[in-house]
Amino acid sequence: MKPLISVIIPVYNTERFLPVCIDSIRCQDYPSFELLLIDDGSTDGSGAIIDQYAAQDPRIVALHQHNAGVSRTRNRGMDVARGEYITFVDADDRVTPTYLSDFLLAPSDLTIQGISLIEERSGRSNTCGFDHTTIALSERERGTLFADAEIRSTTKGPCAKLYKHDLIQQYNIQFDPRYSYGEDHLFVLEYVKHCQSISTVDRSNYLYIKRNTNSLTNRLLPYKELSAYAREAYTQRQELKQQFGINNNKEYDRYILEERAHLIYQSIYALYTAEGNYPARERWAFIEEVYRQDYEMVQQATWLPLIFRLMKIALRWKNQRLTDGALLTLSRGKEWIKKQL
Repeated sequence: MKPLISVIIPVYNTERFLPVCIDSIRCQDYPSFELLLIDDGSTDGSGAIIDQYAAQDPRIVALHQHNAGVSRTRNRGMDVARGEYITFVDADDRVTPTYLSDFLLAPSDLTIQGISLIEERSGRSNTCGFDHTTIALSERERGTLFADAEIRSTTKGPCAKLYKHDLIQQYNIQFDPRYSYGEDHLFVLEYVKHCQSISTVDRSNYLYIKRNTNSLTNRLLPYKELSAYAREAYTQRQELKQQFGINNNKEYDRYILEERAHLIYQSIYALYTAEGNYPARERWAFIEEVYRQDYEMVQQATWLPLIFRLMKIALRWKNQRLTDGALLTLSRGKEWIKKQL
């Protein structure tokens, strides 16, 4: 008997994209699934859409709640899921007909597929994925395979992965609602700690649609959340390195260092742009925090955009008036230039 897979989709004001997403799940060539559609207090027609689908298809369950955020919504989905396995899909994306069945080419505690990134306007696509289907069982093998998946940018979100439901329940693994950025990646990092097997599949059935909307990836992010995520992700990755015995993986070491630095510089950029209008005292308090917690590390980073390299120089001055003034000029100047384009 084929194992039941629970597909969890948080829904919030996505009526424009939702039918295409739901239809892509209904068209799976793998029949043994349930689709949990959870309306997180939508104010558009999303709630009515999921009710219509649930009335038509017994595999679909429509749930409604007051707005609680995507982390609590996913957690609720995991609580009510009946499947042996769980996977996540975002309501504004879609999947190919073999999304579910291809996971079972290499069933394990965590199975990772590639992701196809599609530009909404141009239709151009790019794939982050794997050349071979591989299963890792020993600790070092699991660590090496997961590090490779991280470097290939396939681990940041919860989607395009298949999880064992009993592992989630046994270790009470949940999305942390305290984070408004990176909470999905932190979920994956925590889950990996409890895996006895990890596999990657040479398929890229998850279609991530890059849209020109006011999403997290298209607006300035809150600087405190960015920096908190940068530090927590780095800490968890260090723990995984120790657990899996991959402390000598220089490529992965460089990757996680550069990413932490990039996120810290991005948080400084978000703090200093005109949109934030944070007072000078708050700006400098954060820079002092960066000096205490991140400075030695971010100064080692080399793979940085030009504006971040200039910020790196400004941080070296360690002079409040010069550093604060330079960061203001760089960040607000860059925003002004973007608005003229």
